[in-house]
Amino acid sequence: MSSPLEAFAGLLDRSVQEIATLAADARSFDASRIGRVADIWDNNTVPLVAAASAPWPLRSRRASAGLRWMADLGADRRRLIVDLDPSLDRVLPAARPERSVHRDYQGRVFPGAFPLTAEIIAALAQDYDLDNGTVRAFTVGPADSGLQVQLTLAAPRRFTPSTGRVARDGSIKPWPAAPLRFTFDGVTDLRFDAEDRLGMVVSRDSVGSAVAIGRSGRLRAIEASVWPDDPRWYESTAGQAADLTTPHGRPQRRKSVRTSALTTPQRAAARALVMLMSHARLVHHYPNQAAGVPILDICRVAAGAGSAILAASARHGAARQKAYAELEQRWRHVPPTAPPDAVRSGPVLLRHARYDEPHDDHDVPRRGCAVLLAAVPDADPASPWALASEEITQPSRFRIASTAFDGVQHVSHDAGTLSIGDKLVVG
Repeated sequence: MSSPLEAFAGLLDRSVQEIATLAADARSFDASRIGRVADIWDNNTVPLVAAASAPWPLRSRRASAGLRWMADLGADRRRLIVDLDPSLDRVLPAARPERSVHRDYQGRVFPGAFPLTAEIIAALAQDYDLDNGTVRAFTVGPADSGLQVQLTLAAPRRFTPSTGRVARDGSIKPWPAAPLRFTFDGVTDLRFDAEDRLGMVVSRDSVGSAVAIGRSGRLRAIEASVWPDDPRWYESTAGQAADLTTPHGRPQRRKSVRTSALTTPQRAAARALVMLMSHARLVHHYPNQAAGVPILDICRVAAGAGSAILAASARHGAARQKAYAELEQRWRHVPPTAPPDAVRSGPVLLRHARYDEPHDDHDVPRRGCAVLLAAVPDADPASPWALASEEITQPSRFRIASTAFDGVQHVSHDAGTLSIGDKLVVG
């Protein structure tokens, strides 16, 4: 069995390999998983370098602490780590029970994500006018659990906030509609039309969640959750009830690895690798740019990073500092992004579709847009498929059905409109 430090470094190597596998052929491209895997190393690269550079008697203990701290972010993070390295399942402590409600620095309750049960649906309907809410953002694409939909409903409140909102110019204005962020996993049926996005009815039965959107939109999923992203939620009926039972103070996280003893070359190398992995996360946060992010080049630069950290730390004195300086030089040059290829008429495998309605975001007008991400074949039939994307500002039409993701489809691109029969129309 590998030591804790070897497992820590090996997890980094496995992460890079996983991202490379997901990006090798656009037909298996999963922006969400790439983002989640890359995100592990935002706050854990420096602790890995610190554990590897510690005196020999302390390395295993600090590596174990680093792994526990990494997994302590929540059940989803722990599952992801174990998925990358199943041997860690018996090493890591069980995930702590996660609170759905927390308190901010002022002691006010604020919500996390709630499973979409019948009770939660009733509570939402009591505090928010779902019938007059409008779909502000709609994203659909393949995920670990099958087809996943993320839907943001801007819903008027049924309660009156005690104070107004301070606008950018300092004036006091009414609060806008509250964004209710739904996530639906294992979507089995979907039909959404952006022209018909006013009003939503949610129900729950023994097989999952059912949603009616507007007059004819529909969605059915096996699992669902909702995050009421409302800064005034603590004044809602649900928020006031939660205030009576939510403990004060935040749960204490485990202690991380001490990093204060790192030298300048060690810290610089770690930060360079963090930036490299952060660049990989762009495909998740900015899907309109995903086709231009050189993921495979990033993975080639970062390949074997965990093993390289162990090798550098095995040296002593000036040789160790030189090794880390060389790693920093290797990792600091992030491959440049390139303009994404456009989606053209022909065969495609749809990987991501998003719609955003025009709206004001903290007094800043946001234009409506639609984004499509698709795998397209190379001229050489034996070559991997590549990623192509299309971003349309102020689209006049956006209609999509779950069948648009049923294998390879033929897309038509005519006069600024992309369509896959009646399964997808964007333009």
